[in-house]
Amino acid sequence: MMSDTSPEALVLLAHAKLNVSLRVLAREEGGFHSVETILLRLELADRIELETTVEPGIDLEVTGDASVPADDRNLCWRAARALHHHAGREGGTRIRLQKNIPAGAGLGGGSADAAAVLRGLNEVWGRPLNGSALLSLAGEIGSDVPFGLCGSPMVLAWERGRRMLPLEAPSSLPVLVVVPGYPIGAGEAYGWLAEDRTAGLVSPPGPCLHPGPAEFSNRSALESLAVNDLEEPVFRRRPELAEIRDTLANLGAAIAILCGSGSCVAGVFRDATARDRAAEEFQGVDGLSALRTRTLG
Repeated sequence: MMSDTSPEALVLLAHAKLNVSLRVLAREEGGFHSVETILLRLELADRIELETTVEPGIDLEVTGDASVPADDRNLCWRAARALHHHAGREGGTRIRLQKNIPAGAGLGGGSADAAAVLRGLNEVWGRPLNGSALLSLAGEIGSDVPFGLCGSPMVLAWERGRRMLPLEAPSSLPVLVVVPGYPIGAGEAYGWLAEDRTAGLVSPPGPCLHPGPAEFSNRSALESLAVNDLEEPVFRRRPELAEIRDTLANLGAAIAILCGSGSCVAGVFRDATARDRAAEEFQGVDGLSALRTRTLG
């Protein structure tokens, strides 16, 4: 357990992400699929406190979600360890992580936590790694970690998120995230897609056609691009998630989409009143909860 926060502790927010478009391309030699995705940053965030210590080692405490590990299975633990190694730092780091982003939800919470730790520790230590080195290290830790280091609220990304084109985001949009009572692992969802493509149950990926970078800030243009290649295989195994997606669309969501690899489903609305009315529809539904948030514009 960690002591109460010291005055020297650095407090950071690690924001969730929403893949408003996710095209899954060919499988690479390393076994991972290449992707092309449009990522939007959400207001929903975990809270992280960092302290450096004289004693070596990574001391991690997690609150808010008992299912999240507090050891080397946690991406922010790995991020701290990796940065210690690459920066040649002695001593240790204490991390207090307050989980607000659901785990196994497709919202990139673990990746956001890792990015916040990388950014925070690198700053505290006087920036021993420059921007490109830090970005490269982030890409080694996880697919969505580089986005957490990017200052833009919206990017077009390729190659498991390692290549990014910052975009001007639309003005902040209300979002409702519906959380089922179970997680879905990213490896599981991508495995389902590979199985279904091999069996001919889903079409191979089509061409990724996008407008010019300046046009992404247009809300209507962004709505027309909403697609997630993982929806069909995930919904085939979890049809209740398809029902949630359809319900959000019927309740007025301009975009209703599976969050990344799942299990959460998000609705992006044009106004907060419609979002809040939709949230009321999910109140009291067994096994479901609904989180109200916004995109960061």
